[in-house]
Order: sequence, then structure tokens, then C-alpha cells
Amino acid sequence: MPLATPDSPRTQENSVAVTLRVAVARIYRALRFSASSQITPSQASVLFRIEQSGPLRMGVLARQERITPASLSKVVDSLDALGLVEREPDPLDGRGTLLSVSATGRRLIREQRAASTQALEEALSKLALADQRVLDRSLPALERLADILLSSVDDD
Repeated sequence: MPLATPDSPRTQENSVAVTLRVAVARIYRALRFSASSQITPSQASVLFRIEQSGPLRMGVLARQERITPASLSKVVDSLDALGLVEREPDPLDGRGTLLSVSATGRRLIREQRAASTQALEEALSKLALADQRVLDRSLPALERLADILLSSVDDD
């Protein structure tokens, strides 16, 4: 989608936000397919969240994932059946359970990341050098944008 020129007004259809959202969604989708995982996107999201945040209680994980505890329970049960997560008693509250990523889960995460990185490297190598440089210079701004977006999610 073309961006607005200095002479034309910005509209919803040609905004940087729309163009960026579409591009990021397409890249995300392509990377998901490149990893050809045996787990669903929901399972991957929960598994990566547990890995990122460390051992978590189900209630905390449900809030972070923004899903109901019942839905999360189904996802976690499926991850447990695949041997990707481990459950252990919460040392601060014996009634609670902490979830952590198993060795098998960590291996799957490494494989997923390697496949995604490989796919990105191959795609980047097909771009003109000038486009590669533009993307490289854009990375700090994209990181700051991600931080802003994630901080607004964390504040909710």
C-alpha cells in the first residue's frame, strides 16, 4: 500500500500504521509456516510465555495470555500431554501449581526460533542491499515501537 505523499492527506487506507500492520501480519504468518511445528499457535503462545516469564501459576498465565482459565487449562493439558511443560507444587502455596517449560519444550522452542531465523535470513538475502540497509536502520525504531505496544498491553 502506498504511503501518503506530502501533497496528499493521510487516510486510514494509506497510513503507516495500516501498511505496517499488514506487513507484520504477513511476516508473522510466513514465519509460523516456516517453523512447521507440531503445536498450534495457541500452544506456541502459551509455551513461549512460560519460557519468557519463568515458572507461572495458571491464573497469572491466563491473565497474561488474556484467555479464560478454562481455555488455558485445555492448552496446558495438551502441552503437558506432549511433554512440553512440567507442573510442580508452588513452594509458597502448596495448593497451587507452577508451570515451567520442560527440556523437550526448550528444545522445541530452540528449533522454532532457528527455523524462523533461517527463514528470515533467506528472505533478507533476496532483498537488494539498499533494502537490507533500510531494514537494519529501522530496527531501533521497531524495537521502541514494540516496547510501547507491549507496555500498553502490560498496563491493562
